[in-house]
Amino acid sequence: MEHKRLFGAISSVHRALIRQNDFNLAGHGISAVQLHTLVFIHIKSKEGKKVCQRDVERETGLRPSSVSAMLVNLERADFITRASSEEDARTKYLALTDAGIELCKKNKELMDKCDAKVCAALTEEEQETLKNLLQKIQNSLE
Repeated sequence: MEHKRLFGAISSVHRALIRQNDFNLAGHGISAVQLHTLVFIHIKSKEGKKVCQRDVERETGLRPSSVSAMLVNLERADFITRASSEEDARTKYLALTDAGIELCKKNKELMDKCDAKVCAALTEEEQETLKNLLQKIQNSLE
C-alpha cells in the first residue's frame, strides 16, 4: 500500500476492515449498524440497564425514523423484542432474544479473529503506539 497521503492509507485500511466485517456478517443477513445495535443492547442489558429507541439513536447517531425501521427489521428477524414501559406506553424497551444473544456471541468470536489478524501484524509496542496515534487523530477530528 503506497499512498502519498496519510489519509489515503488510513482510508485503505478502513475499507479493508469494513470488507472483512461485511464478509463476516453476510451469513447472518444483517448490517454492521444492526449488529452494533444488538451488541449495544447486549452490553447495556448485562449492566442491568434498560435500553429504548432513544438510546439507540444516541449510540448510532441515526435519525429516529432510521432507527425505528432498523428495529422493526431486527424484531422481524427475531433478534430483539420490544415491550412497553409501565410508566410511559410510548416508550418501548428493547431486549435481545436468544437468537440475538447467540449472534452477539458469534460476533465476539469473529471480532476476536479479526483483532488477532490485526495484532499479528504488529508488535505489542507498535499496537500501543497505533492505538495512541489513532486516539490522537480521533480527538483532533471531534
